[in-house]
Amino acid sequence: MYKIMNKIKYFILEQIFPGYYASRSNKKVKKKYNEQENYDVNLDDITGDKQEYIDLVKADLKEQHDRKKIIEEKAKSLLFIIAVSVTAITFSLLYLKSIEYNLYQLIALVFLGISILYFVQGVIKALQTLNIRKFHIIQTDVEISNNSYKLTKKKSDEDFLKELIKSKQQNDLINILLSNYAFASFNLIRNGIIFFTLFFAATIYGNYFTKKDNSIDKYTIKKEIKTTINDTTTLTIPYTFELKYDINNLKINKNKN
Repeated sequence: MYKIMNKIKYFILEQIFPGYYASRSNKKVKKKYNEQENYDVNLDDITGDKQEYIDLVKADLKEQHDRKKIIEEKAKSLLFIIAVSVTAITFSLLYLKSIEYNLYQLIALVFLGISILYFVQGVIKALQTLNIRKFHIIQTDVEISNNSYKLTKKKSDEDFLKELIKSKQQNDLINILLSNYAFASFNLIRNGIIFFTLFFAATIYGNYFTKKDNSIDKYTIKKEIKTTINDTTTLTIPYTFELKYDINNLKINKNKN
């Protein structure tokens, strides 16, 4: 039972509140990143030539960099979807000016408000994915001194391998951060589209019933009754009643002479 409730809890957090869930998860990832930044690398189990391990870690670093690019491209695509959705919302707001407000339209506006809120959070998470952040890559070390560039001495295979392993582990955490932001942005945009669809459906539904109600018109008739009491006092009693008629089903009988 506990496992089922736990799954339901995480499903709600991931699908309904993905922005909060991503922020909470990334706090743990950032904490782990800061802790591992000062970790040492133990190569005691590695014997023989270290060049083979260096080549393997280099390949991992390249794959990590490629993955980072893919995540960023997805974030750019999500921003494009948001731009299209905002355009649709703008036209919807113009449409709202021409309709009569009632209970259905108020419900529709609530859906629209929730939709906009999701889209705003989706934009924030997508921008956090594209935010410039530290990423470990392989590059040549160059020093600048006395108006000249100096190539630093090549590190030993052991020191170089330690640096590569540390960079690989830190890059994994950075990509997890980016993936969480991108995943949250996707879910937020999806929820925004769902609520925008509900807004559109509620608007059409409400507009239909508004027109249906308007087909029954009302006509108010005001009259008054005058009566004389004891031939000296005149009493006036006003009264009002409404006449309702259905325009769609109104029938007129014509008498032929």
